[in-house]
Amino acid sequence: MTAFIETYAPLAALLAPLLTLASLNLLLALAGERGTLLLPSGGVFGLRACRAPANVLPVARPRRQPRAPANDPDFRRAA
Repeated sequence: MTAFIETYAPLAALLAPLLTLASLNLLLALAGERGTLLLPSGGVFGLRACRAPANVLPVARPRRQPRAPANDPDFRRAA
């Protein structure tokens, strides 16, 4: 009996967390969760590759007109 425990106890200790994670991911997949599981969905990566970056500045942007300095007497009076 000791040999049985020595053989299968490490196997059970290894499989317990793996089975827990697999069952958690299965339940999340059945509940409709997508893209956050052990095996993410491939559709997410294809959409990002086709999209243009949102924070790209134009090559030649127009120059802004200079504003009045903040230490102008009107601003000092208002503060």
